[in-house]
Amino acid sequence: MKRFTDEELESLLNDTESDLAERKQSFKGDVPKKGRQAVCAFANDLPNHNKPGVLFIGACDDGHPSNEPITDQLLLSLADMKTDGNILPLPVLSVEKRILRGTEMAVVTVMPSDMPPVKFEGRIWIRTGPRRSIANEQEERILIEKRRY
Repeated sequence: MKRFTDEELESLLNDTESDLAERKQSFKGDVPKKGRQAVCAFANDLPNHNKPGVLFIGACDDGHPSNEPITDQLLLSLADMKTDGNILPLPVLSVEKRILRGTEMAVVTVMPSDMPPVKFEGRIWIRTGPRRSIANEQEERILIEKRRY
């Protein structure tokens, strides 16, 4: 599994949100649900980048740190996204606490699935640039055709 360097992660933070990066200030409110949607969308890799997607927790929309405390409990909650049964088939992901821009951030790296489509709560989520959305029938067909047997 690819481990991004600090420079690569900071480059993703400097860029606008895309189909490879999403930023969240914290993991509260509706963010756990939106985070799972993002994990699902990164795993589906509709644009076929064949690169991991990254979910940053502790980063504002513009990439600056939100100074959210990155606790062990937060890291466990992020890791639970993989195995809580809401995302199927199970994604390949890693969760790390990293120091970026001089402050702690949680970094969830999601590998593209070789068994798409990946679903969250029975729905297929994809990224179209900076936006998450539910796949339409054509997009679902494309994902099914990407399966590697």
